[in-house]
Amino acid sequence: MAAVEIYADMLLKFMQIYGIVKPDKKGEYDMKKITCMLLVGLLIFALCACSQNKQSAMYIKPSVFSDETLEVLDLLDDEIQFFDISFDETAKSYAISIWAYRDGEWVEDGTTAGNIDHLTGRIAVRLTETGCDLYTIDENGHVKYSFPTVDTPFDESTGVGGTRIDREVPIVLNKEIPLWVRIGTTANSMRVLDITDDFRNTECNAGIAVTLTVSDVEVDAK
Repeated sequence: MAAVEIYADMLLKFMQIYGIVKPDKKGEYDMKKITCMLLVGLLIFALCACSQNKQSAMYIKPSVFSDETLEVLDLLDDEIQFFDISFDETAKSYAISIWAYRDGEWVEDGTTAGNIDHLTGRIAVRLTETGCDLYTIDENGHVKYSFPTVDTPFDESTGVGGTRIDREVPIVLNKEIPLWVRIGTTANSMRVLDITDDFRNTECNAGIAVTLTVSDVEVDAK
């Protein structure tokens, strides 16, 4: 409400300064005209705010679990991360891709895609020593996609590091979002990598990346 009041006050001063509304011979303003113009301005303000809210309605963020669940997850030898996703009606399909760094370039080692039929969902990424497992989870259960062998020479790396989503990240249609990136290097130092960085620009000798892309076009069901 405070933002609306500030906006209305600014709009009124703007109209007075630029002569959009002028006082009559008695120095008084036509309040009906001012009120009408303020209402129009506030309506535009409200529509812009609604549009911004709609654009930010889609996001992905780390799932939050109870302490007991976290203790169970800690028992797993391999790393696993869960992510909660929220879509809106503009999202029609998704693609989760596995990228590997070898022979000096990043190549797509596998992908899974499907149409979106729930506005909320959860995915899980499990990295093993040699590969990756993906899980899509909704109210009907879960589906597992396994990539047991990802060909990238981590055994030649002298240092291994990585990053993954640790906060809420907005989803932009048709824009790739890195979920988890792990890189290896033979250098004496390694640059700290943020999940928002383009992992393809990172100097490394080995690497694996998991990305999500949400599209406004449905995929072929065949």
